[in-house]
This record gives sequence, structure tokens and C-alpha cells, in this order.
Amino acid sequence: MKSLDDYPKELTENRDIVEGSFIFCLWKNPDLYADFDRELRADRDLLTEDGRFYYSLGREMYEKGYKSFDDASIYSYVEGKDILKNGFSRRGGYKSVDEMKKILNEENVETYFDELMKSNAILALHDDGYNVIKYLDKFKKMNYSQLEDFVEYKLNNIFFKTSLNGTTIDDLSTGYDKWIDEWDKGKGIGFKVGFPMLNYHLAGIHRRNLILHLAGIGQGKTTSALITYILPILESGESVCIIANEQGQEEFRQMMLATVLFNKVKYFKMNRQKLLFGGFTDEDKIALKQASAWLEQYKNKLHYVHLNDYDISNVKRIIKKYSKLNVGAYLFDTLKPRDDSSDKAWADFSEVSKELFLLAQKEDVAVIATAQLASNAAGRKFLDLSCIGKSRAIAETAGQVIMFRPLRENEKEKLEVYSFEKGTKIKKIHSLDKDKDYIVLFVPKNRYGKAGDLQIVYERNMDFNTMKELGYCHIDFDGF
Repeated sequence: MKSLDDYPKELTENRDIVEGSFIFCLWKNPDLYADFDRELRADRDLLTEDGRFYYSLGREMYEKGYKSFDDASIYSYVEGKDILKNGFSRRGGYKSVDEMKKILNEENVETYFDELMKSNAILALHDDGYNVIKYLDKFKKMNYSQLEDFVEYKLNNIFFKTSLNGTTIDDLSTGYDKWIDEWDKGKGIGFKVGFPMLNYHLAGIHRRNLILHLAGIGQGKTTSALITYILPILESGESVCIIANEQGQEEFRQMMLATVLFNKVKYFKMNRQKLLFGGFTDEDKIALKQASAWLEQYKNKLHYVHLNDYDISNVKRIIKKYSKLNVGAYLFDTLKPRDDSSDKAWADFSEVSKELFLLAQKEDVAVIATAQLASNAAGRKFLDLSCIGKSRAIAETAGQVIMFRPLRENEKEKLEVYSFEKGTKIKKIHSLDKDKDYIVLFVPKNRYGKAGDLQIVYERNMDFNTMKELGYCHIDFDGF
């Protein structure tokens, strides 16, 4: 980062206040350093000498275990460190710090950080030769995300102008010969799904589409999404990005390796729990390395990003970035409101799904989002869009909605599950074992094929992350 003197005064006006407001929120609550440690570097992101000094001093104290930056703590820390002590005294000592801390509310730290990042982005645009002073009054009214969208909009206007801004006009009465040739090649089918029956009815997972994958709490949404979508899409040669806001990298690595171990290597002498407890045999290690080698063949095609919050702007930024790197499919795990007790949060949640759909359209990618069924759906046998509860509106823009639940004990005895002999309409009945675990999958919405009364039964084993497609069934509607 350059210094203040390297920029026009208009661009650095109030820069000391911008930096000070953010930094002294951290001083007021030192635990906040952990939240921004990966986001900010003093030498890169701070312009003022005072900003770099106070941020770095506070970070050192936080790393040494100081939980409160009071008068005694600060002077205790700088004692014997002449450069630090003189620098602190020269800047007014604790009195200056205390005055700033008194007028700041650390609950606004995200806003102060956003303002700092926006200021840095404006300076970076200036460094790249953009006439940012022309738009400075407009920029002052924006947050960081709005600035990013504005700049992208201006660039798109330059390079991607159409006859009407943001629209494409065509004549649907002509030009079908080209499309018939394309469709004849199967171009109307999306990314392959891992099960033939489901893949046939969905016609694959399509670009420019939002797919919702829903189940109850702890019923295997993420694992089933890996088996159903992610591994088959990888095998098709497409790159995938997993965006997670709940389970961390280690959990996803274990889940991914276990899924490959049992579904691709076909090794069953250890189960998923053994990955957690350890004590691998030599044979286990060989099989695990085979699973690792299977994944290694897709190097640079399977990306993972962990989110520390539920801010949709971060999700949008990630998808925009990776779509430029030719990543065509995304798993967002999990789509949920910030506060499930707030009606406003549920309304915002619905807007998030719309933004994801529009982003999938804009970036020409497929977005698969896992989400949770409403708690009152636990008693339902027939799953439909009403089972999403307050968040039903999230399905409005989705092109495909898939839901599943476990089969109940009495259903294992009474339910008729059938498939068809290949190339015929002759039914093949599948008997269910009362000691095995089954799920029934519903497709209440599908823009590319059958929906509503489509139900498919799968045998699954959560110990081995496996699912086997058995056949169709019919469950009567029990909603209201």
C-alpha cells in the first residue's frame, strides 16, 4: 500500500477517521482481531502511519493474550520497548485511545471495515488508471458490494452492449434448424446425476439454474448431494466449487474421501466412523490412498471455500470469481436464514434464493443449494413445496426442487417399490428389508420433466455413505 501523499486529496479525505473507526473497535473488543486477521494486513491495507501503528500494536497484544486494552495493560506491554513506547506517547498516550473508544460502538465494526475496503478499492481503481474522481460523490453513498456491482456494470456496458440494456431480443419464429442440430447432440441435457431414474426425469443438472436439495435435520443432505451431484459432475470433466458455511474443511475432506472410498474404490472393511477414530490397518491405508488418488485426478477441478457468515454478497463474489475460472457447478451448503426466529430474516432469505438464481443465469453456471425442511414437515408422508414452511418462497425461482425423507417402519412392509424391465413396461417389484435404511425422494418442482407425483426409493447406508436407486413408489398426499 502506498502513502497518503501518493493520492489526490479528494480520494484520501477522512482516511484517518475511516482507519481509526475500524481499528479502535478492535481495541475496544480485542477478540475481533480473530475475525479480521485473514482479511487485513497493515502493510497492504492501511495508509496512515497512525493506523498501521495502532493496528499492529493491538494485534501484538492480542496475540500475547491480552483480553482488554486498558491503560495499565498497554503501558505494561510497551514498557521496555522504547520504539513502541515512544510512538504510543507521541500519539497522545492512552488519553487519545480512550477518547476514540468512548465514541465508538464495536457492533458497527463490519460497517467500518466495509468502508475501509471500499476506500481501498477506490484507490486501487485509481492506481489502474480509472477516473474515480468523476464518480466520487456516487461512490460515497455506496457500500463495498454496491461499488463492486457498479464497476462490473460499467465494464459490462463497455464490452457486452446489446440492443437494449440488459436484454437480448430474438425472433422465436425462425432459426430452428441450428437448434434442432444442437438438441440432436443431447445439448438439452444438463450435468449427469448419479442415478439413472432421477437423471432421466431431471434431464440432468442444468446451467443457468438453481437446484434446491432439501431434507430434515441430520438426514444426510450434504452426503447425498456429494453422491448425487458432485462426484458425477466431476466425472463428466466439469469443475465444481463447494461453498460451505457450517462444516469446515476437515469435515468435508473426511466426507469426500469416505464417499469416494465406498462408492468408487468399493472398499468396505472400514466404515465412516473409523475415519474419525483412526487405528487404520495396512489394508485400510492402501484403500484410503486409492481414494485419495481417485480425487487427485481431478486436481484444480474440486474447489472448497468456507464462509464465516451468511452474507450473500460473499457467495456472489465467490461464484463470480470462480465462474471466470471456468467452474460450471456450485454446491452451496447450507442455504439458511441468519435468524430463523425473525420474519424479516425469512423475507431476506427468499431474496437470497432469487439472487442465487439470477447469478446462475448471469454467470451461466449451475447452483445446487442444500436447505432444511420445515420442522412441521417431520410428520408428513408426502413432501411438497408447503414443507419448506416460512421459506417456501425460496422455491419460486428454483428450476428444480428435490426433497427426501426416511421411510418409516410400516412403509417398509406395505409400500410397493417397482422399476421396469429394460425397454419394457413390465414391472419389477423390489422387496424392502425391515432392517435396512431407505429414503424416498420427491420432486415437487421440475422445469425439465416430471414433477409432483414423482417418488423414487433409495436404499442407503450412512455408515458407508452409499445410496442405491431401487425404483418408483406411490405415496398418497397427506397435506392440507
